[in-house]
Amino acid sequence: MSLDTSMVVPATPADIDAIMACERGPGYEATVGRWSREEHLAGMADPTHRYFVARRPDGAIAGFVMLQEVGNAADSILVRRIAVGEQRRGHGRQLLGHALHVIFDELGARSARLGVRAYNANGIALYSALGMREESRREEHGHGDKAVTVVTMTMSAESYRQSKRSNP
Repeated sequence: MSLDTSMVVPATPADIDAIMACERGPGYEATVGRWSREEHLAGMADPTHRYFVARRPDGAIAGFVMLQEVGNAADSILVRRIAVGEQRRGHGRQLLGHALHVIFDELGARSARLGVRAYNANGIALYSALGMREESRREEHGHGDKAVTVVTMTMSAESYRQSKRSNP
């Protein structure tokens, strides 16, 4: 089941339980991370954050995306989290597509960026398919203090506009 972009809407505090359920899906602890209700409430209240949810026709939340660093002087917006309840149904693609639309068409940012663990092949494939490119790699301490490689992927406003012209 694929969702229509019009079904992606700003999240509200009433959506936090569903957002937290998405974050707690299998494998997301190591790839997405988890926040508490209080952290999400603070994020939603923070003017430098934006949350969006993908709603199914029945109103249930299929997934969410969180942006950070909105309005900061660097003019590069961080896609902090994307998580879906069911993978391989197009929800992640739709959410990231909407996030890029907001970042470039609504907020007028110069670039978008995100960090993804190098072993997250599905995430890297999705981000690449939507036009994001690897910019750098760094080592971080992950769960259990094991070192993990984090890939920073970016997209410029010009690349976004070119991809829109190529794939209207």
